Amino acid sequence: MKLFPQSISESPAGYGSRVHVLPPDVAHRIAAGEVIERPASAVKELVENALDAGASRVEVEIEGGGVSLLRVRDDGSGMSPDDAERAVGRHATSKISCAEDLAQVLSLGFRGEALHAISSVSALTLTTRTIGETCATRVQVLAGAPPERSPAAHPVGTTVEARGLFMNLPVRRGFLGTERSETNAVTTVVEALALSRPEAGFFLKADGRGLLVLPAAADLRERAAQVHGLSLARSLVPLDEVVGGPVWGLVSPLSVSFPTRRYLHVAVNGRVVHTDSFAPAVAKAYADLLPKGRHPAAFLRLDLGPGEVDVNVHPAKSAVRLRGGRSAYPLVVGAIRSALAPEREEGGAGPALEGDADLRPIGQFAGRCIIAEAGEELIILDQHGAHERILYEKLLKNVHGIPVDLTLPIVVQLPADLAPEVWNFEVEFGALGFRMEPFGVEAVRLLAAPETVTDPEGAFLGALEALAGGEDLAKSLACRGSTKFGESLTREEMVSLLKEWSATEFGEVCPHGRPIVKRVPLTDLLREFGRV
Repeated sequence: MKLFPQSISESPAGYGSRVHVLPPDVAHRIAAGEVIERPASAVKELVENALDAGASRVEVEIEGGGVSLLRVRDDGSGMSPDDAERAVGRHATSKISCAEDLAQVLSLGFRGEALHAISSVSALTLTTRTIGETCATRVQVLAGAPPERSPAAHPVGTTVEARGLFMNLPVRRGFLGTERSETNAVTTVVEALALSRPEAGFFLKADGRGLLVLPAAADLRERAAQVHGLSLARSLVPLDEVVGGPVWGLVSPLSVSFPTRRYLHVAVNGRVVHTDSFAPAVAKAYADLLPKGRHPAAFLRLDLGPGEVDVNVHPAKSAVRLRGGRSAYPLVVGAIRSALAPEREEGGAGPALEGDADLRPIGQFAGRCIIAEAGEELIILDQHGAHERILYEKLLKNVHGIPVDLTLPIVVQLPADLAPEVWNFEVEFGALGFRMEPFGVEAVRLLAAPETVTDPEGAFLGALEALAGGEDLAKSLACRGSTKFGESLTREEMVSLLKEWSATEFGEVCPHGRPIVKRVPLTDLLREFGRV
């Protein structure tokens, strides 16, 4: 497991270089927009500056939700007196100097707008000292007035303090949330930045009360434990690391899910980005593994060369774009699916059995479950869900079915709203393995069906609904075409079902994400009987 992003500069990328004002042609190429929308956005900009300065400890303190007071203190490299005074000017930065640098940005900040924007709407005080100076520098700006510079006492590093945020913009203040909501927003920002940089310590106080105490962590899992609790962190599954591969991180196993996407966190080259562009890939990876309405935890990291990522696409630097039109979608889906495969899952319900070795059917219970034994485990298997999983994974590999003529053609009554649609999908039905002919106005006669389905009529109607509604065709076919609850199976059918089920990749859940197997170790049974 990689501990920290490799593509982030090892030396302080922020205040270590001389601050200068960008030429107009460079400044105009920077994505423009509102930099400071609320206290949380100011905190984000200031903490990113601290991290760029090589800080190993960042302290954030707010009062009144960050409106009355907002203070960020770091132990980074600090700034010289001249750099400190220049830093509050617009487009003043040490991180880029020409337009070509925008294609190779290593730092989190680069626009030179944050301090200027904050100082324009508050009473800002910047106090800083570099390691080679005996006296610190204080720069004060009141609501956009010219900066005032004076000597001060301060350890190596920088403290930025903003009081009365939006003091000259009362309308903007009116659009802010309550103190609690603004405090929560600041907390979320600090947590996200802390997750992106486990090697640094983060501390947050609100109105004198400690909200976050996150000392430097050894790795991403330890930081996740600090932020979200030890129980979740211990359950997380590491993504399979491919040497030189761009995607790594931690994801939750199938047994852990949540009603919201709160536990989705993404960083690209160490930069926290909005999860919206990655949520579809995560959802796809878990689509057939979690029940509807449930979401996984995923702490994803993408490490790409600086020339591979365009960070200049969003005013708040919270979105990135891969150069050349590349997409991270298949990389994320593939990495997560690989990590979740049962034979590699840590702390899961146990590996799937290879083929039918040591897996023997005992019988059937209530026509709904297959009872089997595997070594010293009793297996209780949902026969419908198991057959669904078998069919689904076959369909994912090849949705084209081999048609098998039906001994007796089946007349299928069509729903009134779907009857007019059926012949629009004649080619698709043929590819799936169905052959049919008209039978009245609202019916068809099935002549052949795919060899994999046990309920041709149900599978046909499921496919029609999926095709007409744009739903998951494989999932619908698997559900409607599989063995039903209450259906009696011969021993040979049970043996066949167990053999195919044990060879599936995700045999613990059906395609809808519901669990389909219960494993009872012999020791548990003996304990119930008082034998151990």
